[in-house]
Amino acid sequence: MQPVSSNKVSADTSASLPDAPEPQVPTGSPSGQAADPSDRPDVTLAGTPKRFLLDQKAIWTSPLHLRPSDAIWLLPLGSATGLLIGSDQHTMNSLIHINADDRSTFNTLSDAGVVALGAVPASMYLWSLFNYAPQARETGLLAGEAVADSLTVSEVGKFISRRDRPLVNDAKGDFFSSGLTDSSFPSNHATAAWALAAVIGDEYPGWITRTAVYGLATGVSASRVLAEQHFPSDVLIGSVTGWLIGHYVYRAHHNFGLNPFDSAPMPGDFGVPRTHKVSQAGGPSQPVPVAHHPPRLFTEEDDPDTIGSTNVPMDSWVYPALERLAAMGFIPGQSVSIRPWTRQECLRQLRVAEDLADREDYSSPSLLKQARLLIADLQVEFETEPTYYEVASLESVYGRFGTIAGPALSDSFHFGQTWWNDFGRPLGRGSSAILGYSVRARYGRLFFYDRQELQHGPGNPAESEERNQLINELDQIQPDSDPHIEPIPERSAYTRQRPIELYGGIAFAGNEVSFGKQELYWGPTNIGPLAFSSNAEPTYNLRLVSTRPHPFPFVPSLGTYRFDIVLGKLSGHSYPARPWYNGQKIDLNFGDNLEMSFTRWSIFWGVGHPITFHTFKDNVFSYNSTGSGTSGGGGSAGYGDRQDPGDRKSNFDFSYRLPFMSRLVTLYADAYSDDDPSPLDAPRRAAWSPGIYFARLPFLPHMDLRVEAVSTTGLATDFGGQHFYINNQYLDGNTNKGFLIGNAVGRDGRAIQGTSNYWFSARTKLEFGYRQNKGGTLFLPGGSTITDGFVNGSYAFNRHWQAQIFTQYERFLIPSYMSGSQHNTSGWLQVTWTPELNLHH
Repeated sequence: MQPVSSNKVSADTSASLPDAPEPQVPTGSPSGQAADPSDRPDVTLAGTPKRFLLDQKAIWTSPLHLRPSDAIWLLPLGSATGLLIGSDQHTMNSLIHINADDRSTFNTLSDAGVVALGAVPASMYLWSLFNYAPQARETGLLAGEAVADSLTVSEVGKFISRRDRPLVNDAKGDFFSSGLTDSSFPSNHATAAWALAAVIGDEYPGWITRTAVYGLATGVSASRVLAEQHFPSDVLIGSVTGWLIGHYVYRAHHNFGLNPFDSAPMPGDFGVPRTHKVSQAGGPSQPVPVAHHPPRLFTEEDDPDTIGSTNVPMDSWVYPALERLAAMGFIPGQSVSIRPWTRQECLRQLRVAEDLADREDYSSPSLLKQARLLIADLQVEFETEPTYYEVASLESVYGRFGTIAGPALSDSFHFGQTWWNDFGRPLGRGSSAILGYSVRARYGRLFFYDRQELQHGPGNPAESEERNQLINELDQIQPDSDPHIEPIPERSAYTRQRPIELYGGIAFAGNEVSFGKQELYWGPTNIGPLAFSSNAEPTYNLRLVSTRPHPFPFVPSLGTYRFDIVLGKLSGHSYPARPWYNGQKIDLNFGDNLEMSFTRWSIFWGVGHPITFHTFKDNVFSYNSTGSGTSGGGGSAGYGDRQDPGDRKSNFDFSYRLPFMSRLVTLYADAYSDDDPSPLDAPRRAAWSPGIYFARLPFLPHMDLRVEAVSTTGLATDFGGQHFYINNQYLDGNTNKGFLIGNAVGRDGRAIQGTSNYWFSARTKLEFGYRQNKGGTLFLPGGSTITDGFVNGSYAFNRHWQAQIFTQYERFLIPSYMSGSQHNTSGWLQVTWTPELNLHH
C-alpha cells in the first residue's frame, strides 16, 4: 500500500492491521500513477470474471512487492504460525477434549456461521436487483468475488501442504501426507468467513457492523478447532488469508463515488463515526496515493499511555541499575513487587532519576556521581530509541556456552538446584549451549515480543528405583488414593527450540492486556519471590496489568497503586496433568519510601477437575477446602476429587527505605501462605524471605551489599515437605516443566544468600556471592546442606556488545540423594549483541 498525502489521508494509513496487496493500476493510467478512486466504474456482474483474473494476478505476484517495512506484520505472523504448528499436536491432544456429538455440533455451527455471513451480501445483492441500492449491489458482488479469490488461494495451499487432519495419526499434523482432497492446511471455512467479513466491514465500517461480522468470523474459526477439523495454525493462516484478500478486493474495486466517506479501518478508530471529506470544489474528496510519506513518530506531546510497549526481560542489566537508583533516593515510589516493567515504565523511571540527578543540592557529590554513572547507560538504552508509531526491532542476539563439572542438582522440588533463576534452561552434569534472539514490534497501542532460544542440554540418567521410591514417599500425601509417581526415564543429550517469551497485547490508560508466554516476577527479593520468579520457564497466560503507578482515587496525595491479574496454564505436570492457575496482586506505595503488596493466587482445574464457570467462581470466592488436614484443608476426600476448589495461596511483601537512611538502607520481606487468606493472618504458619540492601558502602561508593534469607520450614514448627509448594490434589505443586516457579529453596528448606557488586557502570560490574541452603530432616532423610560460592561478571565493550561470565563452586551433602560429600565446579560465558536494527513504516 502506498501512503497518501497529509491533506487527503486514506483510512488505510492508520490501519491497525497489515496492508493487503497493492491494487493494480488499470490499463490506460499514466505510467507510475494510480487511477483516481472516484473515477472507477460501478462494480457489475458482467465484469466479475475480468476482476477475478486481475485479482489472481495481483495476489500471486504480491510477494514480489514486499518491502522491509512489511516485517512489522510478517514477523509476528511467521512467529505465531511457527509456534502454533509446533504446539498443534499438544493443543489437540491436551487441551481439546470434545466427544463425537459435540464435534458434530461445532461442525454444524461453523457451517452455519459461513452461511450466515454469506447470506448478508447475497440478500443485499438480491435487494439491489429490485431497488436502487448501488452500494448494496457492490457489497454482494465484491463479497462473492473475495470468497472466490480466497478459496482459490486456499485450495492451492491445501494441494501443496497436504496436511493430515487432527483426528488422523494422533494429531501429529504431518505435512505432505494426506490425500489431495482432504488436506487440513489452511481452513477453507476460516478463509471464506474472514473474506466475507472484511468486505462487509469495509463497505459498512460502523462499530456495530464490524463487531457483528468479525465476531461471527471468529466464531467460525474457533468452531473449526473445537470440531477437531483443523489445527489452530490452519485456522490462523486461513483467517489471515481471507482478511487480506477481502480487504484487497474492496480497496482495488470499491467505487468511492458511491458515498462521501473514507473507509476507516479497525481497531484504531473502532466505533468512531467516519469523517466526511469535502474537496475544494465542494464534492467528495478521495484518497490520492503519493510516492512517499514520512514515518509517523510519537512526540513529547503524545500520551505515553497510548504507546504500546514490551517488557524488559527479567535477566536484563536494567533492573539492578534502576533498583540501585531507587535505593539511593533517585526514583521515589518505585514499584518493585510487580515486574517485569515495560520499556515505557523504565523510561518514566529514568526521567524521574534524571530530574533529581540534575539538582546539585539534592544529594552529596559522591552520590550524584554514582547516580549519573548508572543514568548514562540507561539513557543510551531508552532515550536514543526512535519512537516510531510502527516499528519492528531486532532487540538482541546472544550465545551462551556452559558446563557443570561434577554431580549436578537439577530438582529443587525434591533435592536442590545447582543453577538458580535461569528460566528453566537445560541443567545437568555436562555441557550446555544456548543460541537465542529477541525481537519486538509496535503498532501504535499494539505490541508484540518474541524471544526464542535453541538450547542444547546434556540429558539425564534414568531415575533409580530407590530414588523413585523415595520421591513417592515424599509426594504421596494420601498413599491409599494418590497415584504412583512414575520414574523419570533416561534422556540422552538433546537440542530443542524454546520460546522463552512470546506475547502480544494492547496498551491503554497506563494498563496493558496481553496474551502469550510471558514472565511474572511477584516480589521484591533477588534470591527469588516465593510466588512467581524467574527460576522456571515463563507460563502461557492472559494478563491485565497496570504498567505504571496510578494515584489513589479520591486521595491522590496519599500514594499510588498498581495491580496484576492473570489467568495462565502450567506445563510438565502429571498429577494431575494440565493444571491452570489464576492470580491477583495489588501493590500500594505510600509516599516515597514504603511499598506494600498483597497477593492471592491458586492452582486449579486440570485433568479430573472440570473447567467450568462454576468451578472458577468456587475457586475465587468460596472458603471450602478438600484435603486430609495438610495444606489441602480439613476434608477427607482423596486425590482427584472433582469438587476440589483448587490449591489456594496468598502472599504479602513490603519494601521500606529507612527515612533516616533513605539513601543507603532498604529493608524488605516476602511472605507466602498455603490456605490462609494472608500471611499476616497467621505469620507463624507462613514461609518468609526477608532481606536488606545497602545501595553503597562506607568509603566504597562503587560497591553495594545485599543479604537475603528464605525459609519454607515454618516459624512455629517444622511443617516438613507436605505443607508448602504442594497440595493433596496437585502433587506436582508449584512447578512449571519440573522447575519451581517460586523460590528455588524448595520444600522444607532454609537458605541465606549474600551478594556484593562493584559497579564500573550500569552494564559493567563484578558480583561476588555466597549461598547456603539447608533442607529439613522431616522432609529428606538426613536433611541436606548445599553451599555455593559464585562470581558473576559483566563487561560492556561498547553500546552494542556485552559479555557475561559466571563461575560457581558447589559442595553438597544430601544422604538421600547421593552418599558422601559431593562437589562440582560450573560456569558459563555469554556474548550478547544489541544491534539497534529497526524497521519502520
